[in-house]
Amino acid sequence: MLRDYQPADFDEVLEINQSNVPEVGPLDEEKLALFVRISPCLKVIEIDGDVVGMLIGLTESDTDYRSLNFGWFRERLDRFAYIDRIALAVAARGQGWGPALYEDLESWARSIDRPAMCAEVNTLPPNPRSMRFHLLNGFEEIGRFQPYGPEAEVAMLRKPLHPTP
Repeated sequence: MLRDYQPADFDEVLEINQSNVPEVGPLDEEKLALFVRISPCLKVIEIDGDVVGMLIGLTESDTDYRSLNFGWFRERLDRFAYIDRIALAVAARGQGWGPALYEDLESWARSIDRPAMCAEVNTLPPNPRSMRFHLLNGFEEIGRFQPYGPEAEVAMLRKPLHPTP
């Protein structure tokens, strides 16, 4: 079941995130508490009472978030929905939960009149599974960024959202 985050999910969200590093950035209690406070779209996947996936979405107006990657998009785009991270437990992969989370975020982004969704995918270290997922789901690469020096690089991705008739 896809649902909104609840305070009782805190530890499981941390655990899922950490089991997905380096595909997603590390997440500690302080940073997750910040997301809980500022994220207008914080979703989880629950199966049989266990949280097995999560997505953290923001918009350009979430100015309390100081991520360099998020800042890259803020410098270049006026309005967008931003996927800070998505993570699934290994057992939940390949069951359609990733696309379900993205569809939910896209619906939310359209409902708040955002013309695009943005995300980044690691190219150093490479994350070909995530890149393939994003390209298959309508994202296009609009740049590359090395936020922490030449040993780490991300592809900056955008998916245009056309108004629903």
